[in-house]
Amino acid sequence: MPMDERNDMNKFRKKRKRSKLAVRGVIFLVVMVIVILIAANWKTLIAPFKDVALNPGEGGFPVALPGSTGYVMGELGENFYLLTDTYLYTYNAVGAELSSFQHGFQNPASNSNDRRTLVFDKNGLDLKVFSRTSELFSKTMDDSIVFAQIGTMERSAVVTTSSRYSNYLYIFNGEGKQIFRWASPDEKIMQVCFGPNDNSFFVTVVGESGGDLRTNVVKFDIENAESETWRTYLGSDISFSLERCDDGVYVVTSGGAYLLDEQTGEISAETLFSRQVVGVAGTDGVRVILFHDAGSNGEIAVAYGEGLEAAAAITPDAVTAFDVCKGNLYILSGSKLLVYNSMLEAVKVKDLDDVYSDVKIINNCAYLLGYNKVQRVEF
Repeated sequence: MPMDERNDMNKFRKKRKRSKLAVRGVIFLVVMVIVILIAANWKTLIAPFKDVALNPGEGGFPVALPGSTGYVMGELGENFYLLTDTYLYTYNAVGAELSSFQHGFQNPASNSNDRRTLVFDKNGLDLKVFSRTSELFSKTMDDSIVFAQIGTMERSAVVTTSSRYSNYLYIFNGEGKQIFRWASPDEKIMQVCFGPNDNSFFVTVVGESGGDLRTNVVKFDIENAESETWRTYLGSDISFSLERCDDGVYVVTSGGAYLLDEQTGEISAETLFSRQVVGVAGTDGVRVILFHDAGSNGEIAVAYGEGLEAAAAITPDAVTAFDVCKGNLYILSGSKLLVYNSMLEAVKVKDLDDVYSDVKIINNCAYLLGYNKVQRVEF
């Protein structure tokens, strides 16, 4: 073989070897990035599979409860929980107890997302966050807790009193580490809700100017703790509820309902009330507000459309509790459960085996809280 051909072959082999090394290097880097991402998000990735290993028993309804204490029932994803003055109990969808925790609070209150329950001592100093099966962390605050709110993922908001300010607002991550603090100098914090992935949050505040109340909604981004993202004035009425929805930030006050653009804070829709608000349902395919009806001395339920226009209204019999799910309204009235569609047309009436005090709709099933039992009704 001529010398120049052999030189060309050697160059080709060296070039091919370098190409192979480069490919292997890229593959190694990709694998390392995947490993790092899995490690960083391990808790989130493994969370849906944790309950598979549980052996909670057969369960079954009704779930018998001691009638000697009061209970608060809440949703926990596809499951539910019960809070008493001493314990938190978690149950799966078929009524089997998953865990019980002694919280030790004098005035316990709670809220939850799909995987976590936040229990706090209202007007006390302590709070605890639980999964379905374990205590995740606890905190003791320096000042009394006014209220606390869990996010859509793992973060939690805690509002306390303060000797220097009207309120303090703290944000904790999933391990209980403080990642944000805001001092509200002269406005009372009324509600807090989180945006997608808990990276932003919204606050309703009430202040005073010239003898008049002033209600504002304020947005914060956790990564930019130096200033407010936006602030929107809603008038002089006290806010009752605050919710981040797919179509914006939904606020209900004593005088009206408002829909705000999540990015700018601009009011995109609003409606004013002429009746006293007595209840607000969370948004799930329909928006329903319960008012006092002076004519009948009862309640009137009003459904609102996308532009917050009043779309339909009904005057049901005595309302014990109500919930919305997938565009339907469920009203617990005496020993009956009444079901209405988004236009408040009657869909179904369920005769119940007892009188119940609360109802939660989870996966097309009604979970009913009674004096000494929890019952489930399927649809």
